[in-house]
Amino acid sequence: MRKSGLVAGRRDKAAVLPTSQRAHRRVPMLLLIVALALLLGIEACSGRSKPAGRPATPVPSATASAAPSPPAVRSGLGWASGANGNYPADINAWATWTGRPVDVAVVFTTRKDWPSITTAPWPVGAFTPAQFPGQLSVAQPLYPENGDEQACARGDYDGYWAQFGSTLTRYHRGDAYVRLGWEFNGSWMYWHVRDPQTWKSCFVRAATAIRSTAPHVKIEWTLSAHTDTLPGSKNDVWAAYPGDAYVDVVGIDDYDIYPAAKTQEAWDKQCHQPSGLCTVTDFARAHHKKLAVPEWGLSYSNGGGGDNPFYIEKMHEFFTQNTDVLAYEAYFNNSEADNVRSSLNNPNLNPNSSRRYLELFGRNRGTGG
Repeated sequence: MRKSGLVAGRRDKAAVLPTSQRAHRRVPMLLLIVALALLLGIEACSGRSKPAGRPATPVPSATASAAPSPPAVRSGLGWASGANGNYPADINAWATWTGRPVDVAVVFTTRKDWPSITTAPWPVGAFTPAQFPGQLSVAQPLYPENGDEQACARGDYDGYWAQFGSTLTRYHRGDAYVRLGWEFNGSWMYWHVRDPQTWKSCFVRAATAIRSTAPHVKIEWTLSAHTDTLPGSKNDVWAAYPGDAYVDVVGIDDYDIYPAAKTQEAWDKQCHQPSGLCTVTDFARAHHKKLAVPEWGLSYSNGGGGDNPFYIEKMHEFFTQNTDVLAYEAYFNNSEADNVRSSLNNPNLNPNSSRRYLELFGRNRGTGG
């Protein structure tokens, strides 16, 4: 029906029809309205509706988020320096030990199911700006342990990722760094790349969905250093790069392994591998992206160098020389027997490196050798 009976100052023709004709004209219109109502009812009850319990899917968008603004540097180092922890108390303990504020807290979600990954109040809710005034970096798998990259690439998980963006926004962390599918080139991560094209489609959908509800989020693509090919294939690690439109920050987790950097020659070899720190930095610059080193540290496994202060020195030198491109770095302090055992404090498993770290990164840096 027309919204008005008047057109250009005159009455609509239907308004001057005889009564019998007007009644006759209303019958088809009523039938049309009834038919439309029935169709809408069928659609609402059909199998094409969203399954119960699955979040609504956002409209995909290829629009990249705005260039990430650098976090406020509180540490006084000249770049943003971070630490890992489950709660702000862990981060504050690191700050007390170093004698300087921590700029970035690196956290990890639980991976058992979607609620743990996307809507649980921990860890994001434990790091609101009121509880920790620095920046937040969240490591996220691309799906739970019972998920797969094909379903992700189809868009089956888009709604969950939109929920995660809402979680970030709710806790005033909409500008967090999100390390989607980090260390994807390591077979030890269950979300590692099986098929590069499928994995990239999965990453793109997740990034797009998060941005739909957290438009200021900083999406980080983080590889594991010194693993040049993707698991189960001969594909180069860079075959998994999803494209500049879907990446705000290029990241690398860099431990003192494959091989350990005990000498300058070993450091150069390690740094310039296809998945080495120097190579990744060159890539970030070429693509006008910021660089993150969200995990770095000593290691006793996989040919690691153990208590190796030379490695600490080289990492500090690297950060000093690349402040223009560095978004943030964070030492991974770990004492678990089945992990890298990189701990420098609480407990101090590496006294030589611990002392050198404080000399270079601590409040009284520069007073050591």
